[in-house]
Amino acid sequence: MNRLVLLLMGRVILMCSGLQLIPFGYSLYHGYEQSAGAFAASVLIALLAGVWLIGMAERGYKESLSVLDGAAFLAVCWWVMSIFGGLPYYIDGDLGIANAFFDSISCFTTTGVMDLPYEADNAIILWRSLSQWLGGYMVLLLLSTVLPGTSGCFGTAFILSGNMRTGAITLRRINRTSIKLLKIYSAVTLGGILLYWLCGLSMFDAVNMSLVTISTGGCYTPDARITVSGWVAVTAILGIIAAGCNILLYWQAVDHKEIRALHQTWKNSETRIFAGLVLCFTGIIAAHLYLKGFYDAGDAISNALFHVVSFGCTNGIMAEGMYHWDDVDKFFLMCMALIGGCIGSISGGFKIFRLQVLLKSSLAEMKRTLHPHMVVHIEVDGKAVPQKIIERILGYFFMFFVTILVSLLVISLSGLNMQQTMDVAIACITSSGPMMMFHLDAGEVRNLPDWVKLYCSMLMVIGKVNVFTFLLIVHGAWNGLQERQW
Repeated sequence: MNRLVLLLMGRVILMCSGLQLIPFGYSLYHGYEQSAGAFAASVLIALLAGVWLIGMAERGYKESLSVLDGAAFLAVCWWVMSIFGGLPYYIDGDLGIANAFFDSISCFTTTGVMDLPYEADNAIILWRSLSQWLGGYMVLLLLSTVLPGTSGCFGTAFILSGNMRTGAITLRRINRTSIKLLKIYSAVTLGGILLYWLCGLSMFDAVNMSLVTISTGGCYTPDARITVSGWVAVTAILGIIAAGCNILLYWQAVDHKEIRALHQTWKNSETRIFAGLVLCFTGIIAAHLYLKGFYDAGDAISNALFHVVSFGCTNGIMAEGMYHWDDVDKFFLMCMALIGGCIGSISGGFKIFRLQVLLKSSLAEMKRTLHPHMVVHIEVDGKAVPQKIIERILGYFFMFFVTILVSLLVISLSGLNMQQTMDVAIACITSSGPMMMFHLDAGEVRNLPDWVKLYCSMLMVIGKVNVFTFLLIVHGAWNGLQERQW
């Protein structure tokens, strides 16, 4: 294995350790002795592990990652972060080993499944929000550095600028990109904290709400509910949309110091399609909620809009009362989560750009059938989409839904009914964890068998790194075993 992977893993663990100092300090300040001890032990363990891995790597590493090394780092980093991020839950006594890991990996993959008991103190709740925030940052960092080299032909590289989608995965490139992204990501988060505070939330609630909306983690309060009313809901919608749009367009605007370039966000066809989907689904759900007598006209529109945006960006945060909606409304929200946000965003799902390419490819094939000699090119935003990307997106579409079908079969073995199985599988693959609560309560999720939680953890990682990257690792490992001399 390339020692650069060890170096990067060591840095990831140190980031996790450094971030845990925040809830550690909060515990000391508020007198949470048990939580303070748990975070102190977790910080020490993570610090030693990170330093050890970096020491191992410093003995000699290559300056760049191969495609297979990049794919391995993509998959392994989530598991490693989750192990060290789950230590406070386990040491504090809130969760067992399996549940601590499950809750941790759901945070770092921004899935946001709540597995903590209701009596968890504020320091632990703060760490859950921080780990979701760190997971969102890692998604952006990997999206702009490692993913183009491992799965760029599935549409990721198409939306990047030339200097970002080309070139090797080098340590220098990762260092430079990580600093720039951290500045943008932190600035947006601080802006969200200020807006939530101005809306009347306490500073603790403002910090947590900003962390989980900007990261699309979507899980803050123990029962994952908020009230859709006033400026708090407006701020939440704006934050979720900002995370669900193509954040790399913001990056390019800041990188070139041209604020006018932010206008490209709206000119981008993905953004306009997303807006159209939000309006369409909001109208359908709002009309149904009003006709069924759930709300009056105004509340029906506001509740529908909030949840369509939330699930469309795979944030999944749900307001009080949504659990009693009819299944048809929940099905529309599930469809939004499956489609997902823009391809350059933190959100999960299939992504709108890939859906664009599939639809245009289908229309092109119809034209070729009618006119066999016609030469048809597929364009998105005035740029021709290479045939290689079209073919791989078709393959990705097939594997994406095959993964869902296999997951439905596997999870159903736990005894869940069809609706519950579908909720759990799609929630994990799209990073919309609160969707699990459509037909399950928090206690039932907490009591799922450990093997189901382990499988769901793998599904959450696949949802973030995409299924082809996962298969690439399996293929590389299999070839390695075959070539090994036993």
